[in-house]
Amino acid sequence: NLFIAIKGPNQDGHQHAFEAVTKGASFCVVSKKIKKINKNKLIFFNNTMNFLKRLAKEKRNNTNAKIIAITGSSGKTTVKTMIGKILSIFSNVYYSPKSYNNHYGVPLSVSNLEAEHEYGVFEIGMSKQGEIHNLSKLVKPDIAIITNIAAAHIGNFKNIDEIAKTKAEIINNISNNGTVILNRDDKFFNYLENLAKKKKINIISFGLSKNSDVHPVYTKTNKGINIHKIKIINKTILIKEKNLNIYNVLSCLGALESLGLDLKKTIKFFKHLEPLKGRGKIFKVKRFKTNFNLIDESYNSNPLSAKIAIKNFSNMNKVNFKKYIVIGDMLELGSKTNYYHKNLSKDLNNTDIDKVFVYGKEALNIYKYINNKKKGSILQHKNDFDEVFSKIIKKNDFLMIKGSNATGLHKLTSAIIKGSKNVI
Repeated sequence: NLFIAIKGPNQDGHQHAFEAVTKGASFCVVSKKIKKINKNKLIFFNNTMNFLKRLAKEKRNNTNAKIIAITGSSGKTTVKTMIGKILSIFSNVYYSPKSYNNHYGVPLSVSNLEAEHEYGVFEIGMSKQGEIHNLSKLVKPDIAIITNIAAAHIGNFKNIDEIAKTKAEIINNISNNGTVILNRDDKFFNYLENLAKKKKINIISFGLSKNSDVHPVYTKTNKGINIHKIKIINKTILIKEKNLNIYNVLSCLGALESLGLDLKKTIKFFKHLEPLKGRGKIFKVKRFKTNFNLIDESYNSNPLSAKIAIKNFSNMNKVNFKKYIVIGDMLELGSKTNYYHKNLSKDLNNTDIDKVFVYGKEALNIYKYINNKKKGSILQHKNDFDEVFSKIIKKNDFLMIKGSNATGLHKLTSAIIKGSKNVI
């Protein structure tokens, strides 16, 4: 019912105000006159972006919902969506769509909180210092989750310590008597724990370490189903899942425990939950007159998320099929670009992945150090895909595609999933 005309670097929302009204918008917030629109439908505000922030601030100040915020170098959108869906079992919940985690997406998401919502779940991203502070100050979470700290966007920072310091900004804006949920296996756990203690924030830790408040007691696999017995402070539950990152599951359980919810209600939920598109979802694909499996990891990539994706792929039991990976550039790594790409080849060499294919200038540093027996080929263009894979991929094989969003590999996966004759 409200259209806010914001001028961005490429588009000016004022150009779309008339269209918004014709499609049913009750009012338009604008900073200049729009001739075609009745002035009774216009709300004038000097800076429309500031209007959006103020609206979000008022919505946050007037909600009784318990608010959860998620930040970290990888897993934010997955954990946000997972918690949002789980909380819908218990009550009305609003969670931000897609990856609405920047200075546009966060206030827009918070503005959608309504009186009936008992929970709000938001993700907070960053590419430079101060962003998490500003966005979390708006969200004011009762519970904050820091999934992990890694070299994402390290090109904008001196080192990974600066990234940790920036992620930690969220702790300053957790509400009184709030809780932070921390990855105990992360090398910055002690640093974050000490900050939280100084702020008198409650702490719940998760991880594979037995010292974590939330951790697996044991894990076994049966017919493709992973079965975890998980200890959550002073209780244990049995979780079954097919293809989920266990750290994401553990952080979710930590949030639910903090809210005091009945965890037994969530047991069946995990078994039927699938990874999101672009973040590990598996698609059955018919192409080249055969059926194979595509693992779509094409939404984005950084050294940690790539490492996790490769490890999960390798841990998949190989029965009468082969494993292939197309890996693209990891971007925004600055002077460490060569180092992190070269390093990834070590992870790939220690897996049962049969062939490694690369796409992009930076990914050549991966290919250079791959064992000869694992070397697939260098894809010069995305339309090389059909030419290469039509000759090698067979029934029931698995192919993973992983790369930063700007490489365009997500367009390749979308075309393959849709069954387009040519992938471009």
